[in-house]
Amino acid sequence: MKAVLVFCEGRHDAVFAQRSLGTHAGCQWVNTPIGELPTPFGRNNVARKGFIAGWLERRAHEDLSVRAAAHPSEPRFEAIIKNVTTDTIFVIISTQGKKKPRLVVSLLRALDDILRPPPSTFDISEYAAAFLFDANSEGVKATLQGFGDQYRELFGDLVGLRHNRWTTSETVPVGCFVFHKDAQEPTGTLEDHLAPMVKGAWPNRFLEAEGFIDEKRRESDKVSNSESERLKAIITAAGQFDHPGDPMSIIIGRNGIPTAAFEKSQTSKSLSRFLTQIPWRAPLKTGSSVPSV
Repeated sequence: MKAVLVFCEGRHDAVFAQRSLGTHAGCQWVNTPIGELPTPFGRNNVARKGFIAGWLERRAHEDLSVRAAAHPSEPRFEAIIKNVTTDTIFVIISTQGKKKPRLVVSLLRALDDILRPPPSTFDISEYAAAFLFDANSEGVKATLQGFGDQYRELFGDLVGLRHNRWTTSETVPVGCFVFHKDAQEPTGTLEDHLAPMVKGAWPNRFLEAEGFIDEKRRESDKVSNSESERLKAIITAAGQFDHPGDPMSIIIGRNGIPTAAFEKSQTSKSLSRFLTQIPWRAPLKTGSSVPSV
């Protein structure tokens, strides 16, 4: 069995990845207890606890406030998705930003320490690391360059890494998917693609929510800081009729916008293809990549 660790900036990015894999790759939600997950993520006959449980226990709770201790720290394990056909699990992890590599590196090194020493008796024989980012105002090229600089110590030289492609680096397959507006405009965020999906699902609600936000927002409001913040507010407001008080991750979740919205989304299709087309068995030279899909 193989594992793909999918590092997302936030919870709604994680939900988008989950639903994309479910819609386009036939993946299934894994809802078993942590201890019963495939090893080394779950426990085996030798270890009292698996990797995920051990990682969660690393926090020094006595140094935290009650409020902080009530929520898992980043990187945060959000979900496990399985592709039964390919015997692959996708471990969805949120990091709360692209500029916090230290804990992600620590997590991956800890996993390597467990998997590397032969002979392996774990259910998981190898893994890949996928990173989902927003281009924001930096653009795709700068985002990839920043990632390469931050993770060079772990993965080696990633100079050949491109959006929507994979490289074997010097360790494991590594890939980046950078949300941006389109081929002509390399800046933007996931919200640039979510907004049309929500608008298509609930056209009247979306337009009325958009009118309300644009009419009432002030220049000093956070919603006016960026187009991404504006779109988040509109999407969340449009979804409140069926999900009062819920965040955007619920609005676009399994009981939120319909599956048809993901079926029509080219970005959702591309992300699913990216996450399922990993060069497992045919190592590529560092810097080379598989064709973009």
